[in-house]
Amino acid sequence: MTSSKASIKSFKDLRIASLLPSTTDICIALGLQSNVVGITHECDFPLPDDSSKSSPFKHHFVICQAAIQNDPAATIAKKPLTLTVSHIDPSKATQAEIDLAVKTSLHDGLSLYNLNDDALSQAQPDIILTQSLCEVCAVAKDEVDDKVSCRLPPNQCQVLSLEPESLEEVTETFVRIADACGVPERGEELRRSFWEGAERVLLATKKSGIVKTKEALPKLLFLEWVDPPFNGGHWIPDMVEKWSGCRTATSWVTNTCKSVQLSWQQIYDADPDLVVIACCGFDLKRNEKDALAARELLKPLRAFKEGRIYAADGNLYFARPGPALREGIAILSRCAYDGDKDVVKELEGLGWLPNEGEGWARVVYDQEAVDTSIADMEDLITGKNEHTFAKLHEQACAEGKDVYIDPKTGYSVFTEIAHKKRGKCCGSGCRHCPYNHINVKDKANKIQQPAFLYEGPEKSNDEQHLFASIPTIPPNSHIKVLFHSGGKDSFLTIRKVVKEKLQNEQDPFHLILLTTFDSSTRVIAHQEIPIETVLKQAQHLEIPLLAIPLNRCSGETY
Repeated sequence: MTSSKASIKSFKDLRIASLLPSTTDICIALGLQSNVVGITHECDFPLPDDSSKSSPFKHHFVICQAAIQNDPAATIAKKPLTLTVSHIDPSKATQAEIDLAVKTSLHDGLSLYNLNDDALSQAQPDIILTQSLCEVCAVAKDEVDDKVSCRLPPNQCQVLSLEPESLEEVTETFVRIADACGVPERGEELRRSFWEGAERVLLATKKSGIVKTKEALPKLLFLEWVDPPFNGGHWIPDMVEKWSGCRTATSWVTNTCKSVQLSWQQIYDADPDLVVIACCGFDLKRNEKDALAARELLKPLRAFKEGRIYAADGNLYFARPGPALREGIAILSRCAYDGDKDVVKELEGLGWLPNEGEGWARVVYDQEAVDTSIADMEDLITGKNEHTFAKLHEQACAEGKDVYIDPKTGYSVFTEIAHKKRGKCCGSGCRHCPYNHINVKDKANKIQQPAFLYEGPEKSNDEQHLFASIPTIPPNSHIKVLFHSGGKDSFLTIRKVVKEKLQNEQDPFHLILLTTFDSSTRVIAHQEIPIETVLKQAQHLEIPLLAIPLNRCSGETY
């Protein structure tokens, strides 16, 4: 952070010019909105309802309660002057057009934003809050210094330049602004409240009955821009990896650095569990619109096929290094743990998670592209016509073809013949893998053919296991197969089988659990239990688990 020296008066008489939406948010959170005399054309500055001049502001982030309690007038303010102008209208341009305009401006050394000289002179600020972190986001720091020296009396105005790169540094700006404005205790309270909120979000994700290991954390791809794609930089990696209970899908990009342009192939290779589209400067409605427009680019992703593409208000909750990042963290967790009832209950109990449809939303493509409903067993296994993919695959193999076209999605699908030409499992969970998905690491989330999700306990000389692992079962052994749906009846049956084995040493049989699940939702029909939950049950019981994914109306037989 940098600043120019100037004498600052008592905060009650202080005149603040905020040249960033984030610093405007911070001033409001600190209870200094009545001191703000100038803002940008992009700032959100809520005013009291006209019918009641004493009505409180409507906030979308954490507020310093001590400020309002000690100064009731803090909730009353008039509209500040608009101090900036923009040379581009994002609402009338595509993402590609905006990207070109930004890159051209940077190349030519020109700014997309300028100060309104007359408005600055009229505002007569004592302190100006600005930044030099991003040349795209605001008026250039050099222009601010020049205009202050030309338009304002000498030594009247302090210029405070903020450059937070990490989430920790963002919260430090709360304290620095509060110190500069003469209310240091409010800055400390705001920072403390922010971290308390972030901690509550992280603790909520630990309530998950599905995710128990670091490797099982949802792999989240955050897109700050779509055309071309950019990952989230600066404080976004901290939000994803340290506080939302997720892993970042762009782990090869260094944390707390500027966002990086990605190739779509890099995104496909990353294979994220979910994608959150929260483009810089765009609200939820615009991000939903651009996510729908990017359908063909997103289509190859597993996250697309599983209905895990989300849009969020990138302008309010992610792009601004301010107090609303707390809500942004909660949005990331809500999207990542969508369907995990325990986590969702905790997050919605926070009291400040933005509502679905207001701060975030699932991006809904047509039903032919994504179907995430929970189907009955008969719906899963019944083929309605001759164009089921099982029949198309059988026909393609009979003709010696490497691929066929899926009638539902239009994708080209490798046949078993193509896979055998490769000679090994590629590890991607392919639909017609003839190698039992042996190289797939996350089988519960990827397999499309029957495979052992768990082969049983590892062999150990020190431990005795009631049931043997698959590799250690001798040929021609007596094996009992028990259908396991994860419910109470299944556990009662297992208990009976265990008792039988312990009482009958004459028949040393082996046991394998068998389950079926919807290949689209990864949920067991009727029980509404995720396949990952049943996998964890089998691992705890130390009994091998064979899982059969059922593809809707595929016409497949097993």
